[in-house]
Amino acid sequence: MKKLILLILMFVSLSGMCQVNSFMISNDKLIWENVFISSEANIPSTISRHVRLKITSSDGTIYKGTGTDIKNTCPGTSDFMKDGFSFSFNFEIELSEGKYRVTISNLVFSKNTKKAKTSTGAEKYFIENGLLKKDGKIEADLTCLDNYFNKIFTMTTVYKNRL
Repeated sequence: MKKLILLILMFVSLSGMCQVNSFMISNDKLIWENVFISSEANIPSTISRHVRLKITSSDGTIYKGTGTDIKNTCPGTSDFMKDGFSFSFNFEIELSEGKYRVTISNLVFSKNTKKAKTSTGAEKYFIENGLLKKDGKIEADLTCLDNYFNKIFTMTTVYKNRL
């Protein structure tokens, strides 16, 4: 009986640690982070392949930059991911031996209307009471963004979630 209870507790704790995507909350801010396995060292040339990404500073093995006015749509997502909306973010790339970490913060959704441009921080949409909201459309949005960020920052095809 004790072994059964221990086994059940282990299963519950492991399932609670599983993550569908690479988003997390830090200091009430939505953060995306992933570690990619690669020996790539020429980050500026890789980033320059995407016209909406720009490196704004570098210090040794750390590169900081911005992504601006990016449009990405996926089927089954909410209005934030539909045509007419774009998003921007800050990113940091930290190189390490055989791998690099990408961290995205300050994710902001924008929509241009005839009257003005409106902006909404991702925290307002994705976070409630300090946790990621649990909703089908929101989970689809996060999965869409996760896949997109993995795609644009992948310099190799193998990646994992933590350094």
